[in-house]
Amino acid sequence: MLDRIDILENPCDLDLLIFFARHPLTLLAGQQLAVLLGYEFAQIGASLDRLRRGGLLITSENQTYIAQKYVFAAGDQNAEWLPDLLQLNSTREGRLVMIRALKQRSAGETGSPAKRAKRDAAPRPVSNKRGKGRIR
Repeated sequence: MLDRIDILENPCDLDLLIFFARHPLTLLAGQQLAVLLGYEFAQIGASLDRLRRGGLLITSENQTYIAQKYVFAAGDQNAEWLPDLLQLNSTREGRLVMIRALKQRSAGETGSPAKRAKRDAAPRPVSNKRGKGRIR
Protein backbone atom coordinates (compact mmCIF):
# COMPACT_ATOMS: atom_id res chain seq x y z
CA MET A 1 0.00 0.00 0.00
CA LEU A 2 2.83 2.42 0.76
CA ASP A 3 3.91 2.19 -2.87
CA ARG A 4 0.80 4.25 -3.71
CA ILE A 5 1.37 6.75 -0.88
CA ASP A 6 4.53 8.80 -1.25
CA ILE A 7 3.52 11.53 1.24
CA LEU A 8 3.93 9.42 4.39
CA GLU A 9 7.47 9.10 5.67
CA ASN A 10 7.11 8.13 9.33
CA PRO A 11 4.55 7.08 11.98
CA CYS A 12 3.86 10.71 12.98
CA ASP A 13 2.72 11.48 9.41
CA LEU A 14 0.37 8.50 9.58
CA ASP A 15 -1.02 9.46 12.97
CA LEU A 16 -1.69 13.04 11.86
CA LEU A 17 -3.34 11.86 8.65
CA ILE A 18 -5.65 9.54 10.59
CA PHE A 19 -6.38 12.25 13.17
CA PHE A 20 -7.41 14.74 10.49
CA ALA A 21 -9.42 12.13 8.59
CA ARG A 22 -11.43 11.59 11.79
CA HIS A 23 -11.55 15.33 12.64
CA PRO A 24 -11.57 17.08 9.24
CA LEU A 25 -12.13 20.57 10.65
CA THR A 26 -10.03 21.26 13.74
CA LEU A 27 -8.98 24.34 15.68
CA LEU A 28 -5.90 23.53 17.80
CA ALA A 29 -2.46 24.79 18.65
CA GLY A 30 0.52 22.77 17.48
CA GLN A 31 1.46 22.05 21.09
CA GLN A 32 -2.01 20.58 21.65
CA LEU A 33 -1.56 18.26 18.65
CA ALA A 34 1.79 17.16 20.06
CA VAL A 35 0.21 16.32 23.42
CA LEU A 36 -2.81 14.59 21.87
CA LEU A 37 -0.72 12.39 19.57
CA GLY A 38 2.30 11.88 21.84
CA TYR A 39 5.01 13.35 19.60
CA GLU A 40 7.44 16.19 20.10
CA PHE A 41 6.40 19.56 18.71
CA ALA A 42 9.20 19.60 16.12
CA GLN A 43 8.09 16.23 14.72
CA ILE A 44 4.47 17.41 14.55
CA GLY A 45 5.59 20.55 12.70
CA ALA A 46 7.55 18.54 10.13
CA SER A 47 4.63 16.17 9.57
CA LEU A 48 2.16 19.06 9.25
CA ASP A 49 4.41 20.59 6.60
CA ARG A 50 4.54 17.29 4.70
CA LEU A 51 0.74 16.97 4.74
CA ARG A 52 0.39 20.61 3.59
CA ARG A 53 2.87 20.13 0.74
CA GLY A 54 1.04 16.95 -0.25
CA GLY A 55 -2.22 18.87 -0.54
CA LEU A 56 -3.94 16.88 2.22
CA LEU A 57 -4.14 19.67 4.77
CA ILE A 58 -5.03 23.34 4.60
CA THR A 59 -4.16 25.61 7.51
CA SER A 60 -5.13 29.13 8.36
CA GLU A 61 -3.65 31.10 11.20
CA ASN A 62 -5.94 32.84 13.62
CA GLN A 63 -4.59 36.31 14.45
CA THR A 64 -6.40 36.40 17.79
CA TYR A 65 -5.39 33.00 19.15
CA ILE A 66 -2.37 30.72 19.09
CA ALA A 67 -4.50 27.97 17.55
CA GLN A 68 -4.69 27.28 13.84
CA LYS A 69 -7.60 26.00 11.84
CA TYR A 70 -6.78 22.74 10.06
CA VAL A 71 -8.97 21.53 7.21
CA PHE A 72 -8.47 18.02 5.91
CA ALA A 73 -8.49 18.28 2.12
CA ALA A 74 -8.02 14.70 0.95
CA GLY A 75 -11.35 14.82 -0.89
CA ASP A 76 -9.88 17.51 -3.14
CA GLN A 77 -6.88 15.41 -4.09
CA ASN A 78 -6.35 12.20 -5.97
CA ALA A 79 -6.22 10.14 -2.74
CA GLU A 80 -7.98 6.98 -3.82
CA TRP A 81 -5.73 5.12 -1.37
CA LEU A 82 -7.20 6.92 1.67
CA PRO A 83 -10.21 4.61 2.35
CA ASP A 84 -7.90 1.57 2.15
CA LEU A 85 -5.41 3.22 4.50
CA LEU A 86 -8.10 4.10 7.04
CA GLN A 87 -9.58 0.60 6.85
CA LEU A 88 -6.17 -1.01 7.38
CA ASN A 89 -5.44 1.25 10.36
CA SER A 90 -8.79 0.53 12.00
CA THR A 91 -7.31 -2.62 13.56
CA ARG A 92 -4.29 -2.95 15.82
CA GLU A 93 -2.66 -5.50 13.52
CA GLY A 94 -3.11 -3.28 10.46
CA ARG A 95 -1.69 -0.27 12.28
CA LEU A 96 1.36 -2.27 13.38
CA VAL A 97 1.92 -3.40 9.79
CA MET A 98 1.79 0.20 8.55
CA ILE A 99 4.12 1.50 11.25
CA ARG A 100 6.61 -1.29 10.57
CA ALA A 101 6.49 -0.50 6.83
CA LEU A 102 7.01 3.23 7.47
CA LYS A 103 9.99 2.50 9.72
CA GLN A 104 11.46 0.27 7.00
CA ARG A 105 10.84 2.99 4.43
CA SER A 106 12.72 5.57 6.49
CA ALA A 107 15.49 3.04 7.26
CA GLY A 108 15.88 2.47 3.51
CA GLU A 109 17.42 5.95 3.26
CA THR A 110 20.69 4.75 4.76
CA GLY A 111 22.61 5.17 1.49
CA SER A 112 24.71 8.21 2.32
CA PRO A 113 26.21 9.43 5.59
CA ALA A 114 24.36 12.75 5.18
CA LYS A 115 20.99 10.97 4.97
CA ARG A 116 21.86 8.81 7.99
CA ALA A 117 22.85 11.89 10.01
CA LYS A 118 19.63 13.68 9.03
CA ARG A 119 17.51 10.66 10.01
CA ASP A 120 19.37 10.12 13.28
CA ALA A 121 18.99 13.80 14.22
CA ALA A 122 15.22 13.78 13.64
CA PRO A 123 13.10 13.97 16.79
CA ARG A 124 11.65 10.71 18.01
CA PRO A 125 8.10 10.24 19.29
CA VAL A 126 7.86 10.47 23.05
CA SER A 127 5.24 9.27 25.42
CA ASN A 128 3.32 11.73 27.55
CA LYS A 129 2.76 9.04 30.18
CA ARG A 130 4.76 9.12 33.36
CA GLY A 131 6.30 6.02 34.83
CA LYS A 132 5.23 4.68 38.19
CA GLY A 133 7.32 5.75 41.10
CA ARG A 134 7.51 7.88 44.17
CA ILE A 135 7.28 11.63 44.01
CA ARG A 136 10.11 13.25 45.92
